[in-house]
Amino acid sequence: MSELDRLQISDEAARRCAAACSAFAEGIIPIRESLQAQRHGGGFGTLPSGLALARKYSELAVGGPGSLSTLLQAHIAIASSLADTFTEMGRNYESTDSEAAQRITPK
Repeated sequence: MSELDRLQISDEAARRCAAACSAFAEGIIPIRESLQAQRHGGGFGTLPSGLALARKYSELAVGGPGSLSTLLQAHIAIASSLADTFTEMGRNYESTDSEAAQRITPK
């Protein structure tokens, strides 16, 4: 494995990355909740085309798999997963550093 194939990160950098990912995820949660709480009806009149347009905008906001709400939830999940990954990287860094220090410390 070449040096270009590995990512090395210090314990402090891992903690900062985890905190940034957590803050990002926590920042998106109120946006998603606000979006879901809003009513997305009316506003386009009573003609069939206006009702269809209102329905389409509502689906794009909080509807199926391509909706903004669903995409925001995916971003929250990814950022949370990254935070967990960076936290684990920091733990592994600490563990590896301790083990290496014990091996080279004279008894």
